[in-house]
Amino acid sequence: MDRPARQGASDGATATAEPQKARPVKLLATDTVEDAAVCVFSSALDHFEANLPVFLAEAQPESVHQMRVALRRLRAAMGTFRGAISGPNLTAARDSGRALASVLGQARNWDVFIDMLSEGPGAPLHGDPSYEALLEAVETRRAKAYGAARTALDGPEARAFLADFRETIAQRDWTARPEAHEEGSAKDFAQAALTKLRKRVLKKAKDLADLSPPERHEVRIALKKARYNTEFFDSLFPNADDAAEFTSALAKLQDGLGGFNDMETANALLDEIDAEGGAVLRASGFVRGWFAHAAQAGAAHAKKSEKRLKRLEPFWE
Repeated sequence: MDRPARQGASDGATATAEPQKARPVKLLATDTVEDAAVCVFSSALDHFEANLPVFLAEAQPESVHQMRVALRRLRAAMGTFRGAISGPNLTAARDSGRALASVLGQARNWDVFIDMLSEGPGAPLHGDPSYEALLEAVETRRAKAYGAARTALDGPEARAFLADFRETIAQRDWTARPEAHEEGSAKDFAQAALTKLRKRVLKKAKDLADLSPPERHEVRIALKKARYNTEFFDSLFPNADDAAEFTSALAKLQDGLGGFNDMETANALLDEIDAEGGAVLRASGFVRGWFAHAAQAGAAHAKKSEKRLKRLEPFWE
C-alpha cells in the first residue's frame, strides 16, 4: 500500500550547521504495528544522522548529547517493539547502537562534569591551584574521550550500522507477529505499551526518597523509556494537550533525578583523577563535599516527585 511521506519515515536527514533535536513522530490511525516501528526507528536514525556531520565538523557538547539521545530513543523503541517484531538484523543494530552510545557517553560524562563544576563548587574554588590542576586533569580526559568518539563515529562500524539498519527498515527485514500486520493495530499496541511502562515507573518509584543511588537510576531509566514512548505514540491519540502535559511532567521528573545520577558519575570520575594523586586532591575533596550536600538537599524533591507521578493520569485510555 502506498503511504504518504511523513516525518519518521524518510531516507535520511539533511545536515545543518547546528545540533538538532528529535522531530515529532507522526503516526496515522490506519498504521499497523509494523508501520509504526518503521516510522519510529527511522525517526531515531534521522535524529542521529542530523547531528553526526555537525559533530564531525566541529565537536561540541550539544551534538554529542543529541546523538546520545537519538541512540537512547532507538534502544527504547527496539525494546517496546521487541514483542511484535524480531530478527538478527535488529539484534545487530541494537548492539552496534549500544557500542556507539557507550563511546559518546564517556565524552558526555566529562561535559556534564565540567558544567557541574562551573555551576557549583567552581566559584568558591576559582584561582585555587588545586582546582586549576583538577580542571586541567578533567580537560585532558575530556579531550581523550572526544578523540575516541570521533574515531568511532567516523569509522567503518558507524557507517555500517547506519547503512545496514536503513536497509533493514526499508526491506522490513525482520519477523513480525501476524497481528502486527493488521491495519490500525498500532493504537492498541501503543495503549498496552504505555500502560505497561507507566506501571513500571510507579513500581520502581515507590518510596523514591529512600532508594539507593542505583535504584534511583533505575527509576530514571524507566521514566526515560516512558517519556520516549509517549513521544513515539502521542499522535495516535486526539487529546494532544493531555499528552504534552504528561510528557512534560515525565521530563521534569527525569531531569530532577538526573542530578542524583550526575553526582554519582562525578564521584566516579573524581576517583579516576584522584588515583593519580598530586595537587588535585584538595579540590577534589571540596567538590565531593559540595555534591554530598546537594544530594541531601534533593531528598525533599524526591518525595514531591513520587506524589506527582501518582497523580499523572494516562492520556491514552
